[in-house]
Amino acid sequence: MTRRGRVASVGAALVLSLGARQVPPTGDLVDRVLAVAARQIVMLSDVRAFLELGLVEPPASGDPVNYTLTTLIERQLVLDEVGRYVVQEPSQGEVDTRLAAVIDHVGGEEALAAVLPGVGFTVDDLRRVLQDDLRIERYLARRFPGARRPTEEELDDYLREHSDETRTNGRLQTREDVRQAALDRLTQQFRQESIDDWVTSLTLRADVFRVP
Repeated sequence: MTRRGRVASVGAALVLSLGARQVPPTGDLVDRVLAVAARQIVMLSDVRAFLELGLVEPPASGDPVNYTLTTLIERQLVLDEVGRYVVQEPSQGEVDTRLAAVIDHVGGEEALAAVLPGVGFTVDDLRRVLQDDLRIERYLARRFPGARRPTEEELDDYLREHSDETRTNGRLQTREDVRQAALDRLTQQFRQESIDDWVTSLTLRADVFRVP
C-alpha cells in the first residue's frame, strides 16, 4: 500500500485524541511515547492497537511498527486539518458497518473483547476511531473530488505495463472494457498522488517530534 493509501483508505485512523482512553492493564503492555504530532501524543499502545485490530495494512517487508507510526502521525495531521472545517458527521449505521468489518477481521465479537483490553481500547474508543475514518474520507472527497484525465500516451503505457489485466475470471475482456478499467485506475492513481502531495505539505510544515 502506498503512503497515501495509508491516509485515504479506510483504512486508517488515529486514536491520539481519544483523551480518556483506558490504560492497558499493568504487565500486559509496557507503553511509551513514540511521537508527538499536532499537539497529540502517539503511544506504542496506539500502534499496537491499529496493528492488532487490522486498522492498518503494513507491507510484507519492512518494520510494521515504524510504518504504522508514520501512518498515525500523518493521520493526526489530517484530522487536525479536518477539524478546521465543517464535515458531516457519520451516521451510527455507517460506524456500525465499519465496526462489523473489524469484528470480522479479528475473528468475532469474543475475539474483539479479548483484544481490546490488551491494547487499552474500549468499544467506544474503537467507534470513535472508525467515526474519524469516515470524517476523513468525507473531507478528502470534498477536497479532492477528482483528478486530471490521463493522456492517451499515459493510458497506452499503462496498458503495456499491465497486459495481464486484460482478463477477468479467466475471460478475455473487450478492448473498450480494458481501456475504461485502465482509465479508472489511472484517474484514481492521479487523485491519490494529489492527496499524497497534500499530506506531504502538511508534514513539512507541521511540528512533529519522534522520540528516539
